[in-house]
Amino acid sequence: MRSRPIRTAAQLAALAVAVWLLVVPQLRGSAGSLRQLLDVDNSWLPVALCAELGSLAAYTFATRTMLARSVRPAYPKIVCVDLSAIALGHCVPDGGAAGTALAWRMLVDEGVPGGDAAFTKFAQGLASAVTLYTLLLGGLVAGGVVSGFTPWSVPLISLAATLVTAMFLACVAIRRPGARRRLDRGVRRLPWLGAAVADRAGSFYGAHLEAPVRNATREPRRLLSVAGWSAANWSLDALALWASLRACGAHVGLEALAVAFGIACFGTWLPITPSGLGLSEGLMIPAMIAGGSSRVAVALGVLTWRAIAYWMPIPLGATAYATHQIGRRVRRRRLEALPPLRPAIDLPAFADIAA
Repeated sequence: MRSRPIRTAAQLAALAVAVWLLVVPQLRGSAGSLRQLLDVDNSWLPVALCAELGSLAAYTFATRTMLARSVRPAYPKIVCVDLSAIALGHCVPDGGAAGTALAWRMLVDEGVPGGDAAFTKFAQGLASAVTLYTLLLGGLVAGGVVSGFTPWSVPLISLAATLVTAMFLACVAIRRPGARRRLDRGVRRLPWLGAAVADRAGSFYGAHLEAPVRNATREPRRLLSVAGWSAANWSLDALALWASLRACGAHVGLEALAVAFGIACFGTWLPITPSGLGLSEGLMIPAMIAGGSSRVAVALGVLTWRAIAYWMPIPLGATAYATHQIGRRVRRRRLEALPPLRPAIDLPAFADIAA
């Protein structure tokens, strides 16, 4: 327990250092141009806002589609679950794991079996990641072919291709018993904890994931629908970034946009600051400046997008979580107010008759 305050203090210090060293230098000279830049074409700000709201809606539809019809809660309840998980992920470092755990617990509270809830979030996360890196790979390659590859795009293309390949192989391995057995043997060969990890993973898979995986692979249309909603989620998020940049007067090409969006997405995986806060902005801005955009316009555009995509879901998620908790309490009070069930047969009289 003593290590928790130390870890929190270290994470806050890392956030402060990242903002001071990476973000603040990009904002020098921006204050005087703020009014002029926002007056360039502020009609793009509603576009960015609507695109981000559409991105959140697409994410909730992906969750709804991934759940089997027999255990699927009502759509407003799924919205509360996903918005709460996203908000928590934006508040703590390594928030993806915390948000997934919260989503699992809230789905179970809504009557979804634990195994189905775990598989839904796992499969949705995997499908979302594969879709994201596939879109990034396509955008980076297309932008490089049109306008030429830059030093920023080459490592991102390599990383995206590696991740897409690894995730595709993981999907194949999950479906095939022979591949799972080979993976189990490989994990068991690891020193010290290999056997324990293999035993726990195998028991968890057999108890909670085997049946949902088998059912999901029998419905390829549902998986394709989840991939489609995931693609809509990331595409609308990228559109919000592009519209925010246009609102501040920055004109960015496809390659620079893909590079910046890829940096932002990769930054969310670093368990240093919440969703890469500070780190992503400090790398996105120079990457787009290298593409020929104005430093002031890019800096304000990126910060505008982060205000919409990062900060806006936090109050929405807090409201959704409060709504979920109030609904649970109302249902509990209604159950407590119901009269106790009486047996359909008078047991003492029935016993006398039987005697």
